[in-house]
Amino acid sequence: MSANNEVLIVKNLYFRYPGGDYVLKGVELEVSRGEHVLVIGDTGSGKTTLIRAITGLGTLLYRGEMAGEVYIAGVRLDQVTPEKLQRLVHVVGQNPYLFFTDYTARDELYSYALRVYRDPNHAKRAVERAVETMNIWHLLDRYFYELSGGEARRVAVARALVADPVLLLFDEPLMWMDDHGVEDFKHILSLLRKLGKTVVVFEHRFLPILRLFDRVYLLERGVLVEVTNLVRDAIRHAHLERWSELKATHLRGSRVLVSLRGVSHSYDKPVLRGVDLDVFSDELIIIYGRNGSGKTTLLKIIAGYLKPTKGRVARACRVMYVPQNIPLFFTEETVMKEVESICKTWGRGVDCIKAGAKALQELKIPREASPFNLSHGQMVKLATTLSRLAGADLVLLDEPFSGLTYVDRLRLLEHLKSSGVAAVIATSSSDAVGSGIWSRAYELDEGVLKPLRADRVGSIELAARIYEEIKRGAGA
Repeated sequence: MSANNEVLIVKNLYFRYPGGDYVLKGVELEVSRGEHVLVIGDTGSGKTTLIRAITGLGTLLYRGEMAGEVYIAGVRLDQVTPEKLQRLVHVVGQNPYLFFTDYTARDELYSYALRVYRDPNHAKRAVERAVETMNIWHLLDRYFYELSGGEARRVAVARALVADPVLLLFDEPLMWMDDHGVEDFKHILSLLRKLGKTVVVFEHRFLPILRLFDRVYLLERGVLVEVTNLVRDAIRHAHLERWSELKATHLRGSRVLVSLRGVSHSYDKPVLRGVDLDVFSDELIIIYGRNGSGKTTLLKIIAGYLKPTKGRVARACRVMYVPQNIPLFFTEETVMKEVESICKTWGRGVDCIKAGAKALQELKIPREASPFNLSHGQMVKLATTLSRLAGADLVLLDEPFSGLTYVDRLRLLEHLKSSGVAAVIATSSSDAVGSGIWSRAYELDEGVLKPLRADRVGSIELAARIYEEIKRGAGA
């Protein structure tokens, strides 16, 4: 690999936030022109921090301390202006909706192009090239909140292409995406490869896109380790397979917690159609469906946050709803105050607070940490713990697997099963469904709730096994 061919060079990179320990501890990485590289790692392992360090945001915005060297297209990071940097590297973040500063895709792309080129004609040509490349003409006059997750991602990539950067970084691009969105992102990666773009993707949910990368790295304990061959060996040993049948692994409890009969709901059009469902004590139910299928509406009706347009809902338990937009679950300045607040609200007493403090220690979340500064995966774990402390009989989790590794997803399911609390989980990811832990699995399709077919799911247990084998092989 010649020096001129290296788009990204990271040498002995260290980084820490103000007052904290080092998150990155000697990271080494070289990415050549046109390469597609995948970085995997646990929640909180430092993947987003590495992106911030590579782009200079770690020191400029987060006031962190960095040592080592970063070169992008032969230019040393600390010797490039912010204006020049945006022509070299572009980050497509976890939530594609957050980059919008204008209401429509057209206005967003054009205003960004003007900031980059400062010339209307040049900006117009750059937008037209990016729109043509991503084939999003039909999305230009849509408001950003009207775009699906996959559509918003395509606009976000078009925005990145406006500046024609030499390096594209994707931070958890599959977060909140359903299986259709995953296929759309795979198409985007293929398109970027045809364009000769250099790409580094940081992702938990790596199995669906694994074969699209030249090299794979594991970020563990602040260090990058190449695991390309380990990944291939782990997949070969695991013999990835589909579950041949869907069987309950434990009997339902005898008490009916919630009963739905003939539940229908409509907004501009019908979302739920005649749903019948009984949730028993001590059972775990999975509801799979693509984004927009009505899963969130169903959970909110079960929780009592929404009244159905038609049908009847009977509850005989305490219900806790954990939303997909997980920061909405939290209200306090620190995680310990969250524990104290929920114990007080639910009348659980001093023992609840002590149990909460112990749980925080087991989760390795500092008592004084802000819940809003936690990673998404840590937020999910904290919300689940708070629900258990509150003594809820039924916990409703809306897309809880976003931001969690396969191992953490499996551990969350095992934790719920052993907690003695019934749970209903809504997910748009089929690779999060296949497990022998749940008691029943459903698919919500066109408003109808029906048993999930075996050929619709993958195996989260096999996925977790693959990830653990990769980490063992890397000495993590």
